[in-house]
Amino acid sequence: MFNASLSSIFILFTSISFGQTVLDYKTKTTENEKERTEILNLARKDIYAQFDQEVVFVVNHLKVSGIFAWFEGTVLRKDGNPMEFPDEAYDCCHAEGLFMRKNGHWTIVEFGAFSTDCWYCGINMRYPNVPKGVFSQHVIY
Repeated sequence: MFNASLSSIFILFTSISFGQTVLDYKTKTTENEKERTEILNLARKDIYAQFDQEVVFVVNHLKVSGIFAWFEGTVLRKDGNPMEFPDEAYDCCHAEGLFMRKNGHWTIVEFGAFSTDCWYCGINMRYPNVPKGVFSQHVIY
């Protein structure tokens, strides 16, 4: 409880100090439904293109600030069956991605699903213009 309060105060202070409002889209609301769905549909499309499987997400983290969004989620097949992979070189069942809004629409900057390593390690350094508040704690190094 105390740590959560400190985290909230820190995020609020950071947003005020740097003029960056961070919005939490983890849970769908009427206010975020359009953007949230657009981001998740891009992730679904990417997974379908690679694995030919329709998926749904349990959203673990989805934060937006300005033109950037960071997503982390658990991936489940839409039909309820287990994910199928062409070989054992995949770690089921997670996905992460950085998105950017261009010309009024979200696009994928970097996205990975079922990786066996930390492909996104240092992503905040590769994209220094992305507000740190969009990333989850374990992304920032």
